Amino acid sequence: MLPLDSSDHSTLSPEQQFEHDIALVMQNAIGRHHAGAFDEAKALYEAVLGAVPEHVEANYNLAVLLVDAGRPADAIPLFEIALGADPGNGPCWGGYINALYRAGQLPAAWIAVEMAQQRGVHGPALDGLIAQMATPDVTLPTAPAAGPVGPVGQASITLNISSRPRPQPDESVKADAPAEPVRKASLHKLQKHAALFDKKRSAEALALARQLVADYPDDGASLRALAVSLYRVLQYVEMIDVAYRALESLPGDALLRTLLADTLRLMNRLQEAETQCRLIIAAQPTNVEAHRILGIVLHGLRRHQEAVSACRRAVELAPRAASANGSLGFVLLEQGAAQEAVPWLRRTIEIDPNDNVSHSSLLFGLLHDDTNAPEMLLKEHRAFGKQHERHAPPKKYANSRDPERALRIGFVSGDLLNHAVANYLLPVIEHLSRDPNLSLHFYYNYVIDDHVTAKLREHATTWRTVVMLGDAELAEQIRNDHIDILIDLSGHTGRNRLVALARKPAPLQASWIGYPGTTGMSTIDYYLSDGIVTPAGELDDQFVEKIVRMPALAPYAPPANCPPVNGLPALHNGYITYGSFNRLNKLRQDVIALWAVILRAKPDARMVIGAIEQDRDRETIAGWFAAEGIDPARLTFQPRTSVPVYLQQHHRVDICLDTFPYAGSTTTLNALWMGVPTVTLAGMSIPTRGSASWLKRVDLEAFIAHDKDAFVNKAIALADDLDTLKTVRSGLRERCLASAPFHPDVVAQGLSVALRMMWRRWCAGEAPVSFDAVLPRQSASAPAEQTAG
Repeated sequence: MLPLDSSDHSTLSPEQQFEHDIALVMQNAIGRHHAGAFDEAKALYEAVLGAVPEHVEANYNLAVLLVDAGRPADAIPLFEIALGADPGNGPCWGGYINALYRAGQLPAAWIAVEMAQQRGVHGPALDGLIAQMATPDVTLPTAPAAGPVGPVGQASITLNISSRPRPQPDESVKADAPAEPVRKASLHKLQKHAALFDKKRSAEALALARQLVADYPDDGASLRALAVSLYRVLQYVEMIDVAYRALESLPGDALLRTLLADTLRLMNRLQEAETQCRLIIAAQPTNVEAHRILGIVLHGLRRHQEAVSACRRAVELAPRAASANGSLGFVLLEQGAAQEAVPWLRRTIEIDPNDNVSHSSLLFGLLHDDTNAPEMLLKEHRAFGKQHERHAPPKKYANSRDPERALRIGFVSGDLLNHAVANYLLPVIEHLSRDPNLSLHFYYNYVIDDHVTAKLREHATTWRTVVMLGDAELAEQIRNDHIDILIDLSGHTGRNRLVALARKPAPLQASWIGYPGTTGMSTIDYYLSDGIVTPAGELDDQFVEKIVRMPALAPYAPPANCPPVNGLPALHNGYITYGSFNRLNKLRQDVIALWAVILRAKPDARMVIGAIEQDRDRETIAGWFAAEGIDPARLTFQPRTSVPVYLQQHHRVDICLDTFPYAGSTTTLNALWMGVPTVTLAGMSIPTRGSASWLKRVDLEAFIAHDKDAFVNKAIALADDLDTLKTVRSGLRERCLASAPFHPDVVAQGLSVALRMMWRRWCAGEAPVSFDAVLPRQSASAPAEQTAG
């Protein structure tokens, strides 16, 4: 029963009273709709329709509400009733076409477009909807990592054209607008573009879109078609320019604006990306993708709390969306909250078991938690392999089984730029490229090149950018290139292509450098390491792969223009200075709490913390120390800066304190080169042993602890032994230069030996086994400790 107005309307006729009551109910319904009380609004609309089934506004508004609720098929008959009563209603035509499109009735939607245009319905809203229909399956790509991980699952973009109960006047489709020949002439070509785009014929779709823009340079729909085509083929710089132009004509196109925001994020134009996200949210407060992308953007801007809040809002809006859950997990993981991130990442792959990106993030997060047993970690990694190794490896390979012939070695990575992986790799590649028995082939899974990329490319026999290739396509390309041994440089970190390697495109496959643990995949035959990180028989049961122990896991090439080692600062300061230069997402509250135990025991000690990017970082870390009773005045924060300046920051530090459970690696090497040893807490997994492996190389086992009490005791005792610290500091570079990791030629020779031994076994039909890659003879520059244990 319709609610009655309590006012006195005794002068109204029964018909007028009825109309008045209907109007009041509609006013209330629209008010509840605007306020977000959708269930109440729906009940009121239905009450009106129960009394007046042909009521245009009630049918229209209820239809809009159903589309927003994800029920477009239920909305279609309501739009049709409204149009039957008011065939010139432009907004209703727009809603009807959108509902047909959202319900998967694309042919009917195109017919409706023609019908609307025949009735003189034109304008930006309809143009935007036509353009959207012309690109029906645009998806956002995997989000690249800013640090070692950073994956977010692939997510479809959903755009609700009618996001409010009634479009505002400036958003309405103008039924009385004159027909525009450009729009009408381009409709057929837009449909053709849509067909090409839908069939993944990206090159043809892009060519047609370029022609459309050439013919109709001011047509928003044509510009939009070009923008989405450019987005698909990863031509991001041009896409940004075209999208901005298209949005001048189609300012309400949320899908295009979302793609623009994501592209700006990918190109690290984060402030602009934030602006676009907020414009979308202002118009469509419940737009899930806008909140999700905003969260990732804010994380890149290091506005951590805001980033988490934005991602949580995306999850609230779409609790069953894998992309929203995955983004929240990614942001938490990148901020060092691994334990909090893991449930969200696990939920992501429960929703979408094929989301390998979030699955890799989950494994990386589990590796950051020192409470996880090795057996549990192995089981979790094996689950990844089981999920994605669904394609049986080829029974035969075209590769010739000649054990001594020249080998074609492939490298797969998204980190072939100024990244720790590439900086380890480059010195080895410079030596391997001179080996006549090897040819080097690179498969680069990213869109950004820099000076490091250029240096690596100089040494490549072939170089392929493969970010656009699907997993099956990439595997086929590798097979066609007749790669003999394929080396993954990512493991379960960002931009990996493990799912392609699950197809076993090369006879032999190995994982190296990028990930401190097993891939969990039976199609990866070997894990390349050394006898210090993985002593024979000690960690073998934590790997699916067989372990190859080279002279050193990877080389360290000291950066150019290094400052000299200075004297021990404590000798002239009169107090000890501890330091940390690890990435900030390793600095968790429990790490700070343990460091604070040391600082409380040494009340005159100071601490330097590097890699600070903004005031928020400083405030957060100082707050953690203050909570442990450490006066922030005892802390010095050093900004992230250029490498020479960063190295010179070590001049103020006597001893570095390591993070846990994920220990340092490159930061520890840089500190050693600057004469500063690191006190580390080593465990029974590779992530905990990064610093310990380098300390052992330079005979500094005294700085390695195996429990928290020992860590504290060593840091205190060593601070009281200035003579030892002075001696160590003055002689550390010489110790480094006597160590295999500081000789890239030795590491390259070890890798070459390892590759040949793997190949000979394969040629002989022998299964992979763990082994030591021992050099046949010492090179002139090789240190005495170069052979693997």
